[in-house]
Amino acid sequence: MLSKLQKWLAENPHAIALPILLGLYLLCFFALDFWMREPRFILHNPLDDLIPFNEWFAGFYFIWFAVFPLALVAFLLLDKDDFQELCFVIFAGAGVCFLAYIVLPTGLELRPETVPRDNLGTRLMQFIWLIDSPNNVCPSLHCSISAAIALQTWRSRKLQYRYWLKTAVTVLMLLICLATLFVKQHSVWDVAAGWALSLLLFGIAE
Repeated sequence: MLSKLQKWLAENPHAIALPILLGLYLLCFFALDFWMREPRFILHNPLDDLIPFNEWFAGFYFIWFAVFPLALVAFLLLDKDDFQELCFVIFAGAGVCFLAYIVLPTGLELRPETVPRDNLGTRLMQFIWLIDSPNNVCPSLHCSISAAIALQTWRSRKLQYRYWLKTAVTVLMLLICLATLFVKQHSVWDVAAGWALSLLLFGIAE
């Protein structure tokens, strides 16, 4: 088994970039979350007030933490060019986001003061709020990475005729983006900026 893995890595040296990029991403994310606790700019959009808090979207918000690395692994195994393009959009986008968080520290004041109900959804949401502060929010990493995965799925030549798969992935990514709004973790501004960033980077990648 070890010899097969070594042979595969020798044939696919670009795969070594994945753990390095993910490690750097996590290091930057948690470092900024720890050191930049006080936002200078509180974001708010009138549409935010029209979106009710719904704890059942917490599941879609939480599943992103698994979808993100699994999508990268899937494209790594599927096609080298797709994988490299997705890595560029995701991690270059993350770099832009981290720089934006440093230059323009943003935050939100959208979370409900009291949790209206006690159920599995609200407990999961309280856990998310505990580990993911409402700071460093624009552009939304959740949404920029979700957009990148959805767009790369449609751009992939290997998935050209897998319409059911592309549709399913897109619906899931849209639900994740909606979840950031319904659990009050992001503003409409953050979501729009996240999608715009990924679209821009795909344009650069062409």
